Amino acid sequence: MNSNDFNKASMGVIMFLLLVIGASNFSEVIFHQDALVANAYPIDTSSIASASVADVVVDMGPSIAELMQTASLDKGASVFRKCAACHTKDNGGSAKIGPNLWNVVGKDVATSEGFGYSEAMLGQEGNWDYELLNKYLTKPKDAIPGNKMVFVGLKKGSDRASVIMYLRSFSDTPAALPIVASTEASLEATAETTSSESM
Repeated sequence: MNSNDFNKASMGVIMFLLLVIGASNFSEVIFHQDALVANAYPIDTSSIASASVADVVVDMGPSIAELMQTASLDKGASVFRKCAACHTKDNGGSAKIGPNLWNVVGKDVATSEGFGYSEAMLGQEGNWDYELLNKYLTKPKDAIPGNKMVFVGLKKGSDRASVIMYLRSFSDTPAALPIVASTEASLEATAETTSSESM
């Protein structure tokens, strides 16, 4: 390739680039859009802000106390198969990848002997009541951030309630079942909580 051919090729490339840039600028002039001063489709959020306490309670779905009313021990035993690879359930059973679960319902969090808990779990206060177990079994990573359990959780409330019922059976004296509060009592309790939080 001589210098004359090289110059022609270079000029062709330059002309092509100029043509592309020019076309881009020209199309911007033709199809120019000014930024919107306001949203073309305003969104009415007043109904969200004024949602009643009743709406909030319904959106939360059944409580664990309500789910426990129809929980099945047999179904819980079946669901527990997912847990058995990492947990033992017998009285005095040793820890595996996870702690032994004997007498776990109502037990203080992170107190099973022979298991090395994460800092996140050791920092968790309270006990394994029905509410915490339900929350934890829904999505362990969200319930107690930083804990070591790799299980993703149980999406179905009926599965969680049944496995909690099964966990409850791992005891010589099983914890009392939760009492279902009446709808009115639930609404009053939620209203009182909302009122105190807004003060």
